[in-house]
Amino acid sequence: MWKSISKWSGSPESFRWEDRAGRNSISDAELLLCLLQPPQRLAEISYDNPDKTEPDVRAALDRFGSPVEIPQSIIKLIAAYLERYTDAESGEPVFAAGRYVSTAPENQIIAFPEQHALEVVDSYATSVVFSLAVIRFLRGYRPRARSDRENESIDAVETGIRKRLTAAMAALLRSFTISVFRSDSRQGRALCETVSPGESYSSALVGRIRARLDEVMAGLSELEPDDDQVEKLRADPQLLFECGWSWGVVRDSQPVSAGETKFDQTGYAEPAPYLYFTVVAVDGIRDLFSRDARLQGLLDTEQQTLARRLNLQLDVAQNYWSTIATFNPDRWPVANLPWRTTDEEETDYYSLLVLSLVRQALGEERAPDADLGRIADLLEDLADRGRIRRRPLSGDPALALHQPGTWIRLVGAETVTPGAPEVGWRLGELATLLLGRSLALARQVNDHKIRAQLLNLSDAVWRHLDDRRIRGGRADGLWDDPSQVFPSLDPRDEPSWYFTTRVVQCMGTAADLIQGAPPPGASLSEIAAELLIEADDVFDEEQLRGSGQGGPALRDSVRRQESNLQRARELRKTRPGTAYALTLEVLRELDKLAAARQPELGE
Repeated sequence: MWKSISKWSGSPESFRWEDRAGRNSISDAELLLCLLQPPQRLAEISYDNPDKTEPDVRAALDRFGSPVEIPQSIIKLIAAYLERYTDAESGEPVFAAGRYVSTAPENQIIAFPEQHALEVVDSYATSVVFSLAVIRFLRGYRPRARSDRENESIDAVETGIRKRLTAAMAALLRSFTISVFRSDSRQGRALCETVSPGESYSSALVGRIRARLDEVMAGLSELEPDDDQVEKLRADPQLLFECGWSWGVVRDSQPVSAGETKFDQTGYAEPAPYLYFTVVAVDGIRDLFSRDARLQGLLDTEQQTLARRLNLQLDVAQNYWSTIATFNPDRWPVANLPWRTTDEEETDYYSLLVLSLVRQALGEERAPDADLGRIADLLEDLADRGRIRRRPLSGDPALALHQPGTWIRLVGAETVTPGAPEVGWRLGELATLLLGRSLALARQVNDHKIRAQLLNLSDAVWRHLDDRRIRGGRADGLWDDPSQVFPSLDPRDEPSWYFTTRVVQCMGTAADLIQGAPPPGASLSEIAAELLIEADDVFDEEQLRGSGQGGPALRDSVRRQESNLQRARELRKTRPGTAYALTLEVLRELDKLAAARQPELGE
């Protein structure tokens, strides 16, 4: 993938940032993430230490220079990014979405420049992930800097990226929202129908929904103690609600302060949550609480304060959507494909987004494997419905999930300037979302059958994605050309950093899965334990017979079996299969000793 990026973008001196959507603050960060994230998941391919850069890494990034020049080139690219996306007058970070914001596919009107300059949650969340990746990279490279000039460059980049991180976190705080509506309204009835399909609307159903959401409402009170909507919600039993992240900073949202800086940019987004942006925000915020972020102290004091507030928002939103999606324990509402929103839009893409939040919530609750298995079954259904494991029909509407994708309107974006058209956001990464969630779920489960089911699904989705690489031309090897799999779709010969970086992140999740210890099988652990008991008994018998006092060969054999037994005991709980194999070998060798004595006993 690095070789393909190098072929497309060229050397740092004449670097080509553009993908098929041109340039914007999101896609440029996504391109750099393709270079920064892989070595942070796999130390074997790191390049921040020139003395330890492997030959294959050097060959893949040869257009960036020698091993000494590669990290220097990356720093120059990060500096160029910060310069481009920092306002020259105010010095504040810019999060413009560019051509990622577009009019509806059937609309011939082009979005206004003011709309391309709109900031969206996707940019804030991407900036959080990107900023942390940069800080990790700088931490690794700083001890190897070879001159004062390099140290000055590192300091300048770190100052700029920390400023960007703080601004992105503050904007995410201001993009969180709650939408309250009457239970007998169109939205309320749609929510009731979603959580309990087929059940007639009634005050009793509304009461059950509110009772299940009581913990969420308590959390909202902690987030917005002065919010009139929250007070009305708790006081009026006929009100329902949704919460999560809107598409950008919500209009009339309260300013957020971080140290001496006050963030109060104008918000245009409607005060209503969007499933896509909620999942994007949750994924970005989670990176703030990753293990290395905590251990390495990547956040400064102000950022830690913002992170705690964001974590409260994350918990409330995740709890809300998980509760709604699993409202009926016998048949989860999310299993009623496709998911339908309160504005009565429905698509399998929404089902996958909701499942993302359910998976994370159940993981934190240490839910039983049976519940995680239900998610695995739904992921398989979505793969089939999305024609990832099944061939498409003629004129199959499911192909629209891949190209052109699901278009969602950004309500409020038309108010940025008079006469502006309605614009929206295109969701087109169904396959990468499915792969990432399948791999992440495989890391959670302990049941070997469910794990195998998820790994088989992941393999199938990966083959689908691998086939969708662009073939030939300057973008060879990059993503995404769905016509390689679905010939009826229009071919594409330019890359999408939006799609490519999501494939890269899936690779990182796969690396974590492979490097992690597989869950031990309960039955195999029991068998290994029973074998160890027998092996210990037989070994003790050999000790009593004085085998350890015999000749050199016999003593070596006994010491070897003792060592193998000790190793098997250590591995029984984590790797029972290996313990099983070691114990069998011990029993086999001990039996040879016993068999060798048979003639002597006969005489």
